[in-house]
Amino acid sequence: MLLTLTLSVALARPTDGSGMWTYDESDTIVSWDAPGGRVRVWYSTSGTNAVLATDADSDGTPDFVEDVGVTAEEVLDGFRALGVDGPLPDHGVGGDDRLDAYLVDFAGNADGNWATEGCDGSACYGYFQMENDFSGYGYPSVDSAVRVLTSHELFHGVQAAYGSTDAVWFLEGTATWAEDYFEPEIEDFLDLCGGYLDDTGRSLNEPPSGPVPAFAYGTAIWWWFLTDRYGDDAMVDLLYAMGDSTDDDSLLAGMEAVEVAHGGTLHDDWVTFGEWNLATGVRAGTVESYPFAGELRGIKAEADGASVQDENRFYPLSTTYYMVETEAETPLWVATDAEGADLVLEVFPVEDNGDMGEKIATLAADAQAHDLGVSAPGKYWLMVSNPTLAANSTKLTVCFGAEADAAACAAMDDTGGDTADTGGDTADSGDAAGADTDTGGETPGGCACDHGGAPPSLAAGLAGAALILTRRRR
Repeated sequence: MLLTLTLSVALARPTDGSGMWTYDESDTIVSWDAPGGRVRVWYSTSGTNAVLATDADSDGTPDFVEDVGVTAEEVLDGFRALGVDGPLPDHGVGGDDRLDAYLVDFAGNADGNWATEGCDGSACYGYFQMENDFSGYGYPSVDSAVRVLTSHELFHGVQAAYGSTDAVWFLEGTATWAEDYFEPEIEDFLDLCGGYLDDTGRSLNEPPSGPVPAFAYGTAIWWWFLTDRYGDDAMVDLLYAMGDSTDDDSLLAGMEAVEVAHGGTLHDDWVTFGEWNLATGVRAGTVESYPFAGELRGIKAEADGASVQDENRFYPLSTTYYMVETEAETPLWVATDAEGADLVLEVFPVEDNGDMGEKIATLAADAQAHDLGVSAPGKYWLMVSNPTLAANSTKLTVCFGAEADAAACAAMDDTGGDTADTGGDTADSGDAAGADTDTGGETPGGCACDHGGAPPSLAAGLAGAALILTRRRR
């Protein structure tokens, strides 16, 4: 067995009885090779990790095992059609170069993971694991769970083939994107997109702290937007950008370069992305948005009422929304108390049927009061975008409502303006919005991620252990 690794020791597999999720002495472990010759499924027929035993075709192999293997090969076919590399062969670990899948009991703590265990230079390989029976999990069916997890976890194997990054917002977001690529508008993807839509005032690359939150998975909606705009081959370019990156800044710069190479700009893409996000949920239907816009739970206003005055910090690659509802023929105004050169302000009406209407104004944050030229009673939304990779956030007060409110806002003496970014975290320091905590109920799937760099750093701190990307239970 040839292992050209930078690690000094071979890494254990679940069949060795070691690791976080593994087989034990009570298990009778066997394997089944999927018909396409690319996937080997390891499972237990009796013991702690025994799989669902139903065998409708009486061929001696549980239907669940066959479902995992056949679905995994379908996913690999889809990735091949996408034009990506990986997951890569594992140099015979597990018996041969087939991709190894291990069905084990996660005891409700997770439902699957990808483990990167070695690299040839910057190209890495490994194996994946999946829950052995999904008893007590919130998926609509065992088959749907299998389809979600194989597409998600095997895309982590694709990512490993291109290199390494600590950017969980990219890793989990693009792996969730892969769920939709494999099976469009799958429920798990739609649920997880809500993790981003709940907290759009946060920078794209700054998920809440702690265990991998729903926000990181929810960035899938951004990757869907980009590949819809530029084609699926843009994802291949993004993976190369990930492999070339050394930190978040270089990964973001690489992402912007991909947009430019495909004929777009980050500025225009981000503003349009914010518009599409507003036209979701109950407001979907009239203006351009996602084909699944009505199935998303939609945007929440940062503040709302008959008028709004909000002091806020607007972070790079973030979007903040406000809503006012007027009951009389009152002219509508917008103002800011300071200049914000990076910001784009847009105003949209809500139509009588509840859909978002066409944009009525695009403004700069220029410390001036602006008459929007509308006075009909109804609901109006203000969208404030920061479509840049600026090093600094912008702190200012936004006023949205009657003329007197806007005039008072523009007259404020606020010398805050652009201020140093404090790490990208939003004003919601509690990290409540978008956090993916398991309270024992049914929540969208997610990964608790322990993913470090390539083997040189792994050998220093985690010799003998695999790099693991783990999905939390639904």
